[in-house]
Amino acid sequence: MSQKKLYFVLLIFFIAATLVGTQNARAHQPYSMNLSYHSNPSSITVGISHPVDDPNVHYISKVVVEVNDIIVITETYTSQPTANNFYYTYNITAGTNDKVKVTATCNQGGSASVCLIIGVGGCPTDGGPQIPGYFGLSVILGISVIVFLTLIHRKLRNNIT
Repeated sequence: MSQKKLYFVLLIFFIAATLVGTQNARAHQPYSMNLSYHSNPSSITVGISHPVDDPNVHYISKVVVEVNDIIVITETYTSQPTANNFYYTYNITAGTNDKVKVTATCNQGGSASVCLIIGVGGCPTDGGPQIPGYFGLSVILGISVIVFLTLIHRKLRNNIT
């Protein structure tokens, strides 16, 4: 393969990887979440901050509620109530020292969880929100940039001598 063709293939790969990366960057997990427990009746209120341009297109699509690591509620949504902050309330059966965990998932990727031990407070964190595949994309982009810059450096060095 000629050097010109190699540069062209690398350029196409770099452009494709950049386009994929900018598409995934639009997706994001909820910015913040908080839980409030109410004992009578037994329920939780979940406050979610998920700023979006259009809550009918980009929204929290699923909320999963777990009590003591058992899924008790799974709600799916086709939009979110506002373009920024909103609340959902769910009736649950829980008591003192029970662990309540709520996970909210964005329809364009990414999720976040918040946990509460009733009567105690928050739970230890488990690594925070994740966007699936984002780390791998970052590695591919990083390697592509390094290879591309190395080839350009060699070409420039060969043209000077």
